[in-house]
Amino acid sequence: MKFGLDIGGCASKYPRKFLELVLKMAGCIDNVFIITDMHEKDKVLEMLEDNGFGFILKENVYCADYNKYGNFCKAVLLKELGIDIFIDDFEGYLCWDSKLGPAPIRLLVMPDNFKPYWSPDWKVRDDFDFGRKVVSSPEALEGK
Repeated sequence: MKFGLDIGGCASKYPRKFLELVLKMAGCIDNVFIITDMHEKDKVLEMLEDNGFGFILKENVYCADYNKYGNFCKAVLLKELGIDIFIDDFEGYLCWDSKLGPAPIRLLVMPDNFKPYWSPDWKVRDDFDFGRKVVSSPEALEGK
């Protein structure tokens, strides 16, 4: 079984839990894939190494091409790689088109809009733009 995991909002937000899950569920390291919309791949590999995920094979780390495929950028990779189970925090990246064939199991990590996009334990180098930090704030909901 091939298992895919997103970084931002998943591994980054709950690093210890996803590290444990990957190690227990994968069965074989060859079956663990990272599928992210972050770029460049060498920066992604550094980030994975810095956060305890460096055991994942470099050839199993993929940067989805949003500019080419839009929200289907990860679906295209899931199909090409034969991923059986994929976890992401963005519903758009869990979209599927029946033209791609049978869909893998796609699991949504429900965003906690009041928690940072990454855990305080998640390491990010200074030169890497990791994306949004907090989706919402209590002030935004109160109209402040």
